Amino acid sequence: MVGSGKTGQAKSGLPPPPGQEESVNPYYERQWRLRMIAHFVIMVVLSALLVRYSPVLGIWSTSSAQDLFSVVIDAGSTGSRVFVYHFKAISGDFHNHEGVRLESEYFQSVEPGISSYSKHPQQAANSLKPMLKRSLKHVPQELHDQTLVILKATAGLRLLPAHKAEAILSKVRQLLVSSPYYLPDPGKVMIMSGEEEGLFGWITVNFLLDVLWDDDDDNTVTAFDLGGGSVQVTFELLQEQLDDCPVKDLYRVKLMHKSFNVFTHSYLGYGLKSARFSILGGKEDPSSDDPYDDTRSHLLKDGLVAMDSDCFPEGVRIDFTHGETNFTVRGANVNANILPTVETKVRDFVAAEGFIQSPALESRDLHLFSYFFDVARWARLIPWNEHHYQLTPASYYAAAKSYCLQKNFPEKRPFLCMDLIYIYVMLTQGVGLPPDKPLIVETKLLGREVSWSLGAALSTLSEDFFFEQISLLQ
Repeated sequence: MVGSGKTGQAKSGLPPPPGQEESVNPYYERQWRLRMIAHFVIMVVLSALLVRYSPVLGIWSTSSAQDLFSVVIDAGSTGSRVFVYHFKAISGDFHNHEGVRLESEYFQSVEPGISSYSKHPQQAANSLKPMLKRSLKHVPQELHDQTLVILKATAGLRLLPAHKAEAILSKVRQLLVSSPYYLPDPGKVMIMSGEEEGLFGWITVNFLLDVLWDDDDDNTVTAFDLGGGSVQVTFELLQEQLDDCPVKDLYRVKLMHKSFNVFTHSYLGYGLKSARFSILGGKEDPSSDDPYDDTRSHLLKDGLVAMDSDCFPEGVRIDFTHGETNFTVRGANVNANILPTVETKVRDFVAAEGFIQSPALESRDLHLFSYFFDVARWARLIPWNEHHYQLTPASYYAAAKSYCLQKNFPEKRPFLCMDLIYIYVMLTQGVGLPPDKPLIVETKLLGREVSWSLGAALSTLSEDFFFEQISLLQ
């Protein structure tokens, strides 16, 4: 319809250009203004939703790098650790390994672990408050409520009776829900399976080495993670190698755009502190409220539970705590050289488990972390200013032969003799490595902390992450 205004143009319902006079129908002008307001409101709402939920949904701009933060709390058997990871997300579809990179990290720890508060669950939550508060300084304040926080407990809580572990987790959930961080599902604050722990540790090491997403399927490395309560062994298998390992321990892992066939097994009770306890004669039973019944007959007047052991020279007395029980070891070995006795007991302990032995494990580079590194440093196998060092299984045994013969070794690090022999026997008799097999023993890799927590943080960056037993996928 042709209008009768001075311009002789069709009416569009829009205002005339600046300086042009025209008689405009007030209805069309009002309609135009309402449309502009509606468009503005929609854009504001969409922008707010994108900022609020993009860290969870894995939606990022492909045109420029975006800051992403992830907070992971590792509730381990010996202590709790908080990690704040700062990532740059560049490629929203993750079709290449440059899609995400780690910019920086913050790390802090506290002892003891939350499993030590099995009789006082609220104290377990309270123990996390100081380091959680300090972590907030490492995330921009405007991103606090957009930053996902996760807590995963490991072998310490696995070894507690289920009702005690759940009582602790309930108090910890209350703490994290009340924190400034984003926790969409409090039920995810839980005990992590040993398989997850192994897989996330493996992802961490291979991500830092930048070998996860290249074209060579045979260059990922094997990861060994020795904690206080369990040890994890994880390595990738080629398709033709799958029959060499127990099917129950084989997993298909998808991280971003690539899938992997991985063996992982967590040997519960074979972490460093649990191994010490068992080698000395203790018994761990998570189904019992009091897993130390067999030592109660040696209850001393001062409340300590005595454990007589010929892993220490006669006359030696060493006090230690395992779980919430206080023990004292009374040395019973009359021989000057205790190493043969300790080695025999360690070999019997390792033989009882049946560790994985596989050519695929041995053929890859081996990276060992957590207590593997700490024990080597305590034995001065690794200089104090080094965080990444090459050793062999024989290195641990040579250190044991030297340390165990020192007359005053119980006065220094009383369990170091046993620790060194245990690591050597586990790697050789247990896993089947030659004594001269090169080992990369580390606490940091390329300046970054080596821990399963980085792998866990990476798994939250995309909805595509999953892992499943291969037998269930067929």
